[in-house]
Amino acid sequence: MDSKFELNYTKYFEKQWLDFDEKTKTLIEDKLKLIKMNPFRYGTLEGYKRVRKVKLSIKGKYQRLIYALHMPEVDQIFILGIFDRDKGYEEFERKFSQLKK
Repeated sequence: MDSKFELNYTKYFEKQWLDFDEKTKTLIEDKLKLIKMNPFRYGTLEGYKRVRKVKLSIKGKYQRLIYALHMPEVDQIFILGIFDRDKGYEEFERKFSQLKK
């Protein structure tokens, strides 16, 4: 099944990607395929209309893959990065404060 959505990545995510081991990269690639097939599959990040989160456990640590829908175009998904859940998304809000709530 061919998806009409295109994935784009932030420089922040691209930098994170380089530090992941192969097992983690495979896990993330599988999640990205699911996102591309149906970007509405995962729940929204509280307080944001177009930002969604995917639950991950990387090396026993709870984290979230966060992405934005329709940015900047309707058929695009912007992968923002992987953020620690235990910090309450403080790092996400600091880096992406320009996103509309």
